[in-house]
Amino acid sequence: MSFFIPPRIADNLTVTLVLIAALFACRMIGDALIGRRSDPVLVRRHRFKLRAICNVVLAIGILAIWLSEIQDMMLSLTAVLVAVVVATKELIMCAAGSMLRFGGHLFKVGDRIEIGGIHGEVIDHGLFSTTITELPSRNLGASGTGRTVMLPNSILLTGAVKVEAQPRHYAPHRFTLTLEQAYLPGRVIAAIEAAAQDALSPDRELASRFHQFAARKAGFDTAGPETEVSVATSELGKLQFHVMIYCLAKDARALEQAITLSVLDELGIGAQGAQPRTGGAEAALSELARQLRETPPKERRDSAKAA
Repeated sequence: MSFFIPPRIADNLTVTLVLIAALFACRMIGDALIGRRSDPVLVRRHRFKLRAICNVVLAIGILAIWLSEIQDMMLSLTAVLVAVVVATKELIMCAAGSMLRFGGHLFKVGDRIEIGGIHGEVIDHGLFSTTITELPSRNLGASGTGRTVMLPNSILLTGAVKVEAQPRHYAPHRFTLTLEQAYLPGRVIAAIEAAAQDALSPDRELASRFHQFAARKAGFDTAGPETEVSVATSELGKLQFHVMIYCLAKDARALEQAITLSVLDELGIGAQGAQPRTGGAEAALSELARQLRETPPKERRDSAKAA
């Protein structure tokens, strides 16, 4: 059986064998000469030096002989490693994302998360993917859509993960109430606070205790447990009331609806023929605006000229 060996490799093998044989011969001769000494301590010391020198010369010689082949092998190995990394980039990122989730305790099965614009509850997670049941946006309730989404763990490295409160945990819930008509802000705030008090009073004590417990556990204070209402205006100049209530996460949508309906009923909004209850100055301004809207453009111009 014949083997094909490239001439370059064959020459390197020959030189390597010659070098090993020469060093072996030198060591044998050196051991013989050193053994003639009478002092055993000096004999051991010189034999150790001779062995160390031979090993260093052998290592340098082999490195010099095979340097070009070693460089070619390293280049080939580097190219192979680069190809492997490029081919398995996504898998490596998924595994890294799984390690980040495990090491950082980001979430667990049963947690409700929002990642990459997708909102859902975690039902399974593994080395390469995380499976969630899709949930609608917060203002549409807490029931699932029935769809299952499988996310690659690489998304954990490229986006923020928001972990929401559990359905049976108390958490702040915020919503905005925008009014088309002009109302006294103080009266609207009082109506919102009264409606929130009626809706939240059954769980007020339990919510307060949970808020204290959550604040101690987290190490910092969070919004709640009292209702907060602030006033602002929209880009169109409409009054907006930003409301924060502290309630069970699963009941947030229903409580928001109850408070909104109660406020609308209190203000008479939506009732047939209802008019906003405003002060005298506001009523006069509203009547003037109505007359200007109902006056034809020609008559308005004639009135302006007469004035």
